[in-house]
Amino acid sequence: MDSHLKHFGLQERPFEIVTDPRFYYASREHREALARLTYLVDQQSMYFGMLTGEIGSGKSLTRKVFSSQIDWQRHYVVEFENSGFSFAELMVHLLVKSGQQRRDIEAAGGLARLFEAVTILVTELHRVQRRQLVLIFDEAQDLTEENLLHLKRLSNLNGEIEGRITMVLIGQPELREQTASVPPLDQRISLRFHLPNLARDEVESYLRHRLRVAGHATSDIFTPDAAALLYQASRGVPRDINRIAKLSLESAASSGISFVDHAQVNSVVEDLRRHQSLPAVFANRP
Repeated sequence: MDSHLKHFGLQERPFEIVTDPRFYYASREHREALARLTYLVDQQSMYFGMLTGEIGSGKSLTRKVFSSQIDWQRHYVVEFENSGFSFAELMVHLLVKSGQQRRDIEAAGGLARLFEAVTILVTELHRVQRRQLVLIFDEAQDLTEENLLHLKRLSNLNGEIEGRITMVLIGQPELREQTASVPPLDQRISLRFHLPNLARDEVESYLRHRLRVAGHATSDIFTPDAAALLYQASRGVPRDINRIAKLSLESAASSGISFVDHAQVNSVVEDLRRHQSLPAVFANRP
């Protein structure tokens, strides 16, 4: 067990960069993102949805929670954790996930055959199982313009009345410009939401939540002034909060103290700034 885990009575690491839904913190904006994505798939008549956010804002963890909450009796969900592959490779992944053999898919060959196989899958899901296909593309800023056009063509598989396929694009802010450059697809994005960073008054609750999930008895380790400095240094970006909080815990444990105060966090922030691991703006913070 890591020394800081034993020191603070933790069962597991609270601030790792993982997409474990247990560590999901439902901030105001994260709850709104989930509500909108859920509405998107429940409507079954909206072709595309788009969730954007800065690096480290919690998009992938939100995706995990979102997909776990979808009604699988009404929807068949396939997630793409990396969207930077060719369209053919993405469709092969979809078909393999649906239970088809990769060797049979690749033996058929050709993009037209892949489209045909996906069309059959969508039709079978709709007519036989009464389920809608939901495709979730993470890191969607890596989709090429050609791939975006192919996704638009996939949306043509929707019926005139009943929706058969909904696609969710999740990516960094530049995704908005990329989709705007492909009007045939951009016009079909029915829902858009940008996930902001945590607000100042949410950081202390965020820290407590993760400590509670990690097994701390009271989740009361970071003092209010430590949480305030964490917000200032991280700009409310969850990934940066995790990094600073983890190092602060280790620093406190090595010093033999049972809490993390402003001085511990400040020491970590100054060290990261010296090594240029934090934006230069924090060099002149008040």
